[in-house]
Amino acid sequence: MTGFYERRRALTKGERTRERLLKAAVDRFGTYGYRATSVSQLSRDAGLTPAAAYAYFEDKETFWKAAINSDLDWLRTEMINSVARSERPIVDYMFALVDGLQGHALARRVLVEGSPHDLQQVLTHPLFAATTKLVAEGLAARQLAGTLPANAHPEQLALALETISFALVLAVVRAGMQGVGERVDSVVEMMEAAMGGPATPNERLR
Repeated sequence: MTGFYERRRALTKGERTRERLLKAAVDRFGTYGYRATSVSQLSRDAGLTPAAAYAYFEDKETFWKAAINSDLDWLRTEMINSVARSERPIVDYMFALVDGLQGHALARRVLVEGSPHDLQQVLTHPLFAATTKLVAEGLAARQLAGTLPANAHPEQLALALETISFALVLAVVRAGMQGVGERVDSVVEMMEAAMGGPATPNERLR
């Protein structure tokens, strides 16, 4: 995960310290979970005292939320890069999400063990929310082009896609459901029918 903590501009000392704490939090929470992790352990992993850690994060819950967002940020970056030139962006994005979780222990742990509040944080993260917005915009463009029926509702269809995608991820990751490829293909076929046809090479995630 080194790439996530690299920046194009030079970081200030405070920013570097915060990044170090976040990396420690992502690693330890991902390995041991929320209950088995303390702020003292996180600060020690980052080479700091607990007092120094509290200067950046108010409490363990704040650490937890920030760490989840950090891991999801990096996962989303990996996924977008992996489908940048895809001719079937929605399909490949869904596969990339399931596969990508294998290398992101914290994101996977949240989906498997997380509370409803944790899952809501995942659902409102750009990993899902920004993608839903892009899909809605793409569907609106299809409607203007006459591909999507005039009486269709792009935002509602995009929300349905988000709901189905999230449910599929939970079913695979949380419940261990088998046959990921077949299920993704089935979901995509249903979505394409609703959207007026398959995605084109120009309909890519940005």
